[in-house]
Order: sequence, then structure tokens, then C-alpha cells
Amino acid sequence: MDQAIAKLREQDFRFAPAAYHFIRRALDHSLQKLKREDADRPAHVTGKELLEGFRDLALADFGPLAKTVLEDWGITKCAEVGEIVFQLISMGVLGKNENDRIDDFEELWSFAEAFDIPFRPQATVATPQKASRRQTASSPAKSDRNRSNQSTASSEKK
Repeated sequence: MDQAIAKLREQDFRFAPAAYHFIRRALDHSLQKLKREDADRPAHVTGKELLEGFRDLALADFGPLAKTVLEDWGITKCAEVGEIVFQLISMGVLGKNENDRIDDFEELWSFAEAFDIPFRPQATVATPQKASRRQTASSPAKSDRNRSNQSTASSEKK
């Protein structure tokens, strides 16, 4: 595979060698996830299935840094995953069937949706109980205000 990657990069150096290796791992991950390890026939996944496996593996391997790592390798969108797959097919590293097309890797999701949103802080909605506790804790109790007003009124009369 390394020789094929070196040859591909002579003509197109957009993607780091690690990107090609990761796509291969994502294919294996997708096959395992879909339990398609039938030895009697070549394993196959669709473009969509490979993209889902790619996303799962990137999140598992890199967590919140997934998007940064992938961008560093030159992968910024789903279509580029397809480009790498078809480059590897052209070198005989991966196979395809007659129905496979590069269009199968159209944008299922944006990289922001796939790799940023899962790590954004969740907005917490204050429940009425919490809000009333906050108000009670931050503002003086009614009885305290009444006592304060009474003492002011009584001191003014003196």
C-alpha cells in the first residue's frame, strides 16, 4: 500500500499518507461494524456506510481533535473521502463493484456537524425550581426586607 500511496502522491499531494491509511482502517472498521467478514465473497460497503464508519473511527481515535487531524491530512469534506477511495481503487489497493460511483460520497454531513457538534457544551435549561432557588439565594427574604423597612421607619420616628 505504501508504494501505491507514494505513486499517487507524485501526481496529487493534497492528502497526507496517513489519510490513505486511515481510509483503509475506516473500511475495515465499517466492515466489522456491519459484520461483513464473509470469507466466501469479497467484502463490500457502500459509500454512505464507509463515510459512517470513517466518522465513527475518527471520533473514537481522535475525539475533539478529529476535525483538526483530518484537516491536517487534507480531508475536509465527504467528497474528499471518496476521492481517496477512488484513488486507492485506481491503484488496485481497494476494489469496487459495478454500482460504485464517486457520487456515492456526496456530502452526507459537514465536518462541523460530524466533528464539532458532538463536543460542544450542551445548553442547560433552568427548571422553575432551580430558578426560584437562585432568586431566593440571591435576593433577601421577604421577612428580612420587612424587618429592614420597619427598623428604618422606627428610627425615623425617633
